Amino acid sequence: MRETPPAFARCARAARGFTLIEVLMALAIVSIALAAIVRASSQSITNLGLLEKQSLAMLSAENRMAELRIGAVPAALGVVRSACPQAGVALVCRLEVGVAAGGLRSAGVDVYLPGEDRALASLRTRVAVAR
Repeated sequence: MRETPPAFARCARAARGFTLIEVLMALAIVSIALAAIVRASSQSITNLGLLEKQSLAMLSAENRMAELRIGAVPAALGVVRSACPQAGVALVCRLEVGVAAGGLRSAGVDVYLPGEDRALASLRTRVAVAR
């Protein structure tokens, strides 16, 4: 008759460890997960830089509109480009003033990085003509 091995012998045989294939598969899964995390954090850092520039551009646009409202910048018809740096970032403001109904002028400010065509921020409003 055949004798069954004791219980501790069966457990010892079952707990020998992982095979090389199992270890390699686990390493592959971990490395793919880590690569995805690195990529996501890289994109997050890139987006953070763009958001910072857009926030500074909006501050510049609001400043230019405030200057227009208080009369520090003349509301002459036409387009004026000027530097409007903010927090050490070189920005260019494009102020466009046009005619609107009711004694008002339409004003728009677009803020760009120097040498780029895409506006980081834009504001539009109507201002009263100083008399």
